[in-house]
Amino acid sequence: MSEVNANDLRIINTIDDVIHTYKGAGENAMTGIEVELAYFDPKTPDLATMTVAQNEAVKNATNTECCGDFARNEPTSEMLEIGSDPGRPEHLKEIIEDTNAKIDCLTQKAANHGLKRSYFQDLPNKTAQQLLENVVPVERYQAFFAPPRADMTSVAAYFSVCKSNQVSVSYHDTDHMLANLRRLYALAPAIFMLTDNGSGFDEAEPFSGHAGMRHRAALGDRGGCPDYIFSAKTGDEYIQNHVDAVMNNKLFVYYDNEGKLIRLPSGQWESFNSLRSKGLNTATNYYFSESILWPDVKVAALKNKNDEVINHRYEARMIGVGVHQHVSALLIVAGLAFSNSFAEQTDQLLAEFGFNWQDPHATKTNLLNAYKAAREHDGHFLDIAYGNAQMIDFTTKFADLIENAYVGSEMEEETMPITAIARTGCTDAKINRQLFTSLDEAIAFQRDYDPAIFSDTNTCAHLLFKDQLEKSEYTGNRVQMPCGR
Repeated sequence: MSEVNANDLRIINTIDDVIHTYKGAGENAMTGIEVELAYFDPKTPDLATMTVAQNEAVKNATNTECCGDFARNEPTSEMLEIGSDPGRPEHLKEIIEDTNAKIDCLTQKAANHGLKRSYFQDLPNKTAQQLLENVVPVERYQAFFAPPRADMTSVAAYFSVCKSNQVSVSYHDTDHMLANLRRLYALAPAIFMLTDNGSGFDEAEPFSGHAGMRHRAALGDRGGCPDYIFSAKTGDEYIQNHVDAVMNNKLFVYYDNEGKLIRLPSGQWESFNSLRSKGLNTATNYYFSESILWPDVKVAALKNKNDEVINHRYEARMIGVGVHQHVSALLIVAGLAFSNSFAEQTDQLLAEFGFNWQDPHATKTNLLNAYKAAREHDGHFLDIAYGNAQMIDFTTKFADLIENAYVGSEMEEETMPITAIARTGCTDAKINRQLFTSLDEAIAFQRDYDPAIFSDTNTCAHLLFKDQLEKSEYTGNRVQMPCGR
């Protein structure tokens, strides 16, 4: 979750005071990855999560011994996030190597404290209530969630239960931004499904849909797709609508003139615009309000070394966590941003399936229906409606575009996991449900799996567990493998 400079007391009167920070990076556009990782103690009966004290020790050891400040807090103590260094489009390989090295460093420091990384993108046996008992001692997280307001419990559940990856791009200009936001929103239900590594359990109960999407729905107007993605004709118009949304976003906390967070009681709200009467329409509160908009493709601030906002990026947030997910997501998001042919072919394919931005009304209807189908897939995974056909029909063709975008490049091998999933429908989440049909089986696997499973990011679950899918090591039962077409 983005940090803000609590002491930026410049008064923001109109869009003219911030518009320069949305201009884009021109030819200096870059991309990068953030990965959220959860850790637990495999020696404890209930797989107790990383404590607040362990979290601090692991974070500090990682940043000290691995030379950086890339390990960062998320609201609850079981989780830490790492961020790659940003890189140019031609340096995707280096970005992946940097990300993997940082994941390895963090995971090794956690292992030194007897902790193990969750294989799944969730902790199958943990509830939001349990996780929220350990909010880290960071002022904004304490104000948000320790404890959450009565009317914010479902939002707190999302931020505690759900883990995800994010890929950011500092766009060339606002039209480049809008083209990619449209593309990524149309792809969002498919990306959610293709990268899902859920266990099949949500807060210790079986769940047959996409648990992350279920919890994201609690974000309401702060999340999902903003309506103005369907109405904006230009990138500048989108930014104007975005700034308006920021200024009217409902705030449950805000900063006073001393840089302290003021938490409002349940049922009471402010907004950046309402804070004008208190003289608190400051840059701090503007960028704070922006930071607590959480759509699936977020427009977020870029800061310099002096903690000053100097530009913006877009951040794709619909990505699961697992062996290959951060790599697969970078290939898609950065590839679409920086390869005109890949982007144009993807737009043509999306249009064939009913996502044509020349007809925003039909696109909106199809997209909202696709979101619902993915969120409530009921074990059908990619065999669900997506526009005017089935998602597996789209992903099979999309796999060809991904493969062609990188054929002959140093990234060709990295396309294997996501294209294999897209063609077979064997998502990691689908394999998890085939292998671990009870919570006890999922927990036994978490406790005993070999962490070396993460050493090769160019693979995916249905390849990793090919033998177990014939005869499961964990259940002793024959498991049919209905993947492949």
